Amino acid sequence: MNKSIALEGVFNDRLIVTAGSAYLDMDAYACMVAMSELLNLKGEKAIAYSKASINYSVCSSLIKDGQVMTELASEYQADTAKYIIVDVSDPEFIKDAVPLDNVIEVYDHHVGFEQYWNDRIGDNSHIEFIGAAATLIYREWKQSNLQDQMTRPTALLLIAAILDNTLNLTSSNITQEDKDVFNELCEKADVDENWCADYFSEVQENVESDLRNALFGDIKRISDNDVLPPRMAQLCVWNADSIIEKLPIIRKWFNEAATAWMINIIDIHRGCSYFVCDDKYHQKEIGMIFDICFEAGVAKTPVSYLRKEIIKKINFNTKLGGKKNDRIRIYSRKISAFPQ
Repeated sequence: MNKSIALEGVFNDRLIVTAGSAYLDMDAYACMVAMSELLNLKGEKAIAYSKASINYSVCSSLIKDGQVMTELASEYQADTAKYIIVDVSDPEFIKDAVPLDNVIEVYDHHVGFEQYWNDRIGDNSHIEFIGAAATLIYREWKQSNLQDQMTRPTALLLIAAILDNTLNLTSSNITQEDKDVFNELCEKADVDENWCADYFSEVQENVESDLRNALFGDIKRISDNDVLPPRMAQLCVWNADSIIEKLPIIRKWFNEAATAWMINIIDIHRGCSYFVCDDKYHQKEIGMIFDICFEAGVAKTPVSYLRKEIIKKINFNTKLGGKKNDRIRIYSRKISAFPQ
């Protein structure tokens, strides 16, 4: 029996739309708000809810009071409510905040756990390698033929999510659907390239105003891999110059712990990434795969890379090379070894 049919009755319950337990980036925040708005338009009782902190990509100019609840009202019981998960599908990143047996739908653009969710919820699992989860959520709006009723603040959130997740529409993971959704939303919200530039400028201001937390709030722990160091941080800014200038203090922060590390600093304006890594062994391994050379611990790539693209490229190359550890497992969370 098709599991999506068997689950139809649960939509009479109160629904909680949420994301991972570590932090909310622009895509996660936008998807939560957009999905809860859609459900309410369809007559469902739904809220966007998360206790996770927002990261630097979620700009204050875009968020509104009441969009995402941080406390549950009395009519919502966390252990009995039904959950819709967005922008994450790894159970390890969900189980601390959500009873997995209560998950009825998943929308994610990070692949790897399709079989897990297909076995649990069937066709209610929507996991695709696509530029942004926001694109998957807008697809639901169009399938419901309610896109003309979307509020402008929600449209702006989705636009920013696609921009952030596709590096200003330049990343290799962008699809034609991402581009079409972006253009449709921009027309709907009367957004031009100046608005997009302003978004990235505000993101950069957020990063520079609290650089340490921006870095340590988005670290992923890497295991079972010979190429990447155990800790990998990422920053996405319009112009990386000011971040590169602060590398001496950044190195001091990261060296407070003994394990090796790497930072992927994405420069949107130049369309490149700066890999920062001081470990000679990992420099050599990364350099061979990306055909780059490290100088003073920094290597500039000819194109920009998202962290997930870095991991995908390394997975592909290590499989071709027959390395023992042919799949990287990542753990996305704040690492408590570092004081905030």
